[in-house]
Amino acid sequence: MEVYRAKNLNFTYAGCEKPALQHIDFSVNEGDFVLLFGASGSGKTTLLRLLKQEIAPAGHLSGELTYLGASVRDVPYKTSVAEIGYTAQNPDTQQVSEFVCNELRFLLENLGVSEAEINLRVAETVTFFGTEDLYSRCISTLSGGEKQIVNLQAVFVSNPRVLLLDEPLSQLDPFSCGRFVELLGRISRELGVTVFVAEHNIQPILPLVTKVLYLESGACTAFDSADRFLEAQPSASPVTAIPAALGIPVTSPVPKTIPACRELIKTLPSLPTPALKTETEKQEVALRLSDVSFRYGRDEKDVLNGVSLDLRRGEIFSVVGANGSGKTTLLKVLSGACKPYAGKRKAEVALRVASVPQNPQACFSFDTVLEVLQFAADPPAPKALFHALNSKTPAENIKPLESIKTVAEKLDLSDVLLSNPFDLSSGQQQRVAIARALLQSPDVLLFDEATKGLDSDRKKTLSRLLNDLKEQGKAVLLVTHDLDFAAEVSDRCALLFDGKLALTADNRAFFTQSTVYTSTVARAFSFVPGETRPVSMREVQND
Repeated sequence: MEVYRAKNLNFTYAGCEKPALQHIDFSVNEGDFVLLFGASGSGKTTLLRLLKQEIAPAGHLSGELTYLGASVRDVPYKTSVAEIGYTAQNPDTQQVSEFVCNELRFLLENLGVSEAEINLRVAETVTFFGTEDLYSRCISTLSGGEKQIVNLQAVFVSNPRVLLLDEPLSQLDPFSCGRFVELLGRISRELGVTVFVAEHNIQPILPLVTKVLYLESGACTAFDSADRFLEAQPSASPVTAIPAALGIPVTSPVPKTIPACRELIKTLPSLPTPALKTETEKQEVALRLSDVSFRYGRDEKDVLNGVSLDLRRGEIFSVVGANGSGKTTLLKVLSGACKPYAGKRKAEVALRVASVPQNPQACFSFDTVLEVLQFAADPPAPKALFHALNSKTPAENIKPLESIKTVAEKLDLSDVLLSNPFDLSSGQQQRVAIARALLQSPDVLLFDEATKGLDSDRKKTLSRLLNDLKEQGKAVLLVTHDLDFAAEVSDRCALLFDGKLALTADNRAFFTQSTVYTSTVARAFSFVPGETRPVSMREVQND
């Protein structure tokens, strides 16, 4: 049965001249697992939102877009709410209750479902997802990844026919990601739910994908299988990018899993041997934690328990760990936003620290990107700031500082300086938050999920920026679930577990010792001895 059809679909946002989507054609059937792939700002989120009328953006829509044979605009509101589930890029924008148990009931209560049926559906959902440990929790205490799982449950309780998921894997650790993808597979296979996923991290879901909509500058190319897509775009996933970089043709059957990639690598007569780093002189410590412990309430469990960490100038340090392990709390303590109840935080005199939060929208206090960046680069005195907020100068009359022009050009933000930051895509918002931090001329930069929403090209840009900062003697700390990116850029890595740093080691030692918290490249080359095993694409390509 055909669920969605688009024919010559075009969409232009209100107040814009350039179309966000143009000449879109596709057909999706019941039970299909559809991947939406493309660069940041290519139109993925716009297309997802058009598939559900109550969250469709304002603007001019032309062409045909149908759901079960009827125009999406004519689908009864209650039908759309019950049958088409949607989870947003930022989980904080979707929750309406204080506690998880109430969040899971909210949709059913508003649909007028009986109390007995609500109890049954909630119980089945929690059991199906295996999240009994989250059921009674306060949502504000959950990590970003845990909130993402709760959001999926909150729409799943209505037994939807369609799930629209916008970057659902971006805040999940490897365990949670694997479990989440396994659940999506069961939802699609066993229940026949049609799933749309807009995602940059496509490797975990490739075995599930039946169709791909590849968006580029608002245009769409439809592929009837993951194989066809990967043959055309081998760099889209590490499991195809690795063989391609080694000169192995990516042809059908295309490797979609790490074991399949590994078998291809084994056919090579010789393997790349990464150059071993020579020991460099250790730089001075910019920021130090000594035996630090922290909890959010007197009677609550320690989130950090005896953590010691030296962050040095001229290095990139990555911290990984499970959702809810305390990584964001560690950043707050490092930045000085949270004060430990035991241990010490010691920083250089007059040390300037800038942070990129997990939710970039927390950085947006103004109506345009230019103003956000202007006030980061040249912060006024409190009285001047108050005056600026209450008697606004039109953004188009503000002359950007040269430093803003330079950073905007590097991060490809020049065309959106006069845009409202809340109107941008997730990846663009992330880049604005990064630009804002860079413009504060910090000595230390703290990133919470720096690559969230960024496509592969933008990650390369960020990698270059981080290395430039390192060369300038800055200290950079990344909290991330993006293990491939951490393997590419880090000098040292640490695993946070049970409130402690379970393992701290240089980049190569970390990714060759770890079996779960390791990179795709290291997994693909797992048959190679650790001392000669590549752990990043940079090493595969001998760059």
